[in-house]
Amino acid sequence: MSLYFKPIKHFIQCLISSIIKHNIVALAAVIAFFGLSAMIPLALLLIYGASIFIPNTSVQNFLSDILQSYVPNLPEAKLYLVENVSRLVSLGSKQVGIVGMIGLLWTTVSGFVSFQQILDMIWEIRHRRSFVKQYLVGFGMLGILLSLTIITSLATSVSLEMVQRIFTRGNLTFWLAFFHDISRMSFPLLLFFTCYFCYRFLPSQTIRNFYLLIGALVATLGIYLSREAFVWYSFHLGQYEMIYGSLTFIMLFTFWIYIVCIIVLFGAEVAVTLSAVRE
Repeated sequence: MSLYFKPIKHFIQCLISSIIKHNIVALAAVIAFFGLSAMIPLALLLIYGASIFIPNTSVQNFLSDILQSYVPNLPEAKLYLVENVSRLVSLGSKQVGIVGMIGLLWTTVSGFVSFQQILDMIWEIRHRRSFVKQYLVGFGMLGILLSLTIITSLATSVSLEMVQRIFTRGNLTFWLAFFHDISRMSFPLLLFFTCYFCYRFLPSQTIRNFYLLIGALVATLGIYLSREAFVWYSFHLGQYEMIYGSLTFIMLFTFWIYIVCIIVLFGAEVAVTLSAVRE
């Protein structure tokens, strides 16, 4: 039995050592800051790009569902999310000026560039990409995220219409339930592929896809499990609402983003440690 536990013990020791060495708790704070500052510009770009191919109502329903799927059940969370997504959709449906588009792109891509540099630290890469290449990769990640948003929103909005048109006979209830389950799986799949593509394309050097997939899976499961734990934590804060008042959702949401960033970096550490230990 010791022959089986020895590699696991060695992996855990290397993982803990790497986490302490890179201090992912502090690095997650940097990503959370850039993530929050780039969140609204990124949402506007996704809404503007997706609305070219699909109706605005589908985009709004998709973003509302996916945010409610990822964000814990915080006080007044649903009200905040629905109102802000509706406002962004109405704004994104209008023509975006050139100056405004440049500002949105710069803010969003700068967030991806900062994430690249942090992943390079975890990968322990000495020779990083040039300044121009980092921003080109940032633009590429923005395009990938836009494509994933369009594909997932199409899958969730068209599925019921396809069922009603194609399966007019037979057990319609079965197919409705089947496509409903597919639409529910699209949200965690979007999160999984987002983590994988970040691990795959953002670092200046890559490792085997097998390790990246495991890291992305760990990050996805960690986010969903910690979501339930965070709900329990938020309901046992006592006088939290009395302290922050109307800012309670903002404070809890910011803390949640910070936790998500820690989990994403932990998934990256798992992938890198697996690669180092195995190879």
